[in-house]
Amino acid sequence: MSSVRHVREVQTLYRQILRLHRRLPTHFRAIGDQYTKDEFHRHKKAGAAEVQTFMREWKNYAKMLQEQLAKDEAAPVGESLPPEKIENFTDEQLGQLFELQQETTKPISEELQDLIEDDKKR
Repeated sequence: MSSVRHVREVQTLYRQILRLHRRLPTHFRAIGDQYTKDEFHRHKKAGAAEVQTFMREWKNYAKMLQEQLAKDEAAPVGESLPPEKIENFTDEQLGQLFELQQETTKPISEELQDLIEDDKKR
């Protein structure tokens, strides 16, 4: 794949995911957007094999999220990670997963609560 074409494909996927996140509750969107930005930035200089896996997994995420949001935007989104997938994670990935879990389960700040309330009024 040419470099220009690859860059365009990555940018398109990145924008698609951020557009899908707009349909999530505010607190999920904030966490999801930041995680997505960090992951795409972290993989800018990844090797070819890692890039293939990265793109496949993010495309699967975008497809899953699009399907779930198409059913009912008020319904819960996401899915559990199967144990066999977690077993293949690197120590760094397990650390990121733990950080993400902590971020999603901590109490909501007053500032974020205000954003959520504003979002509900729209």
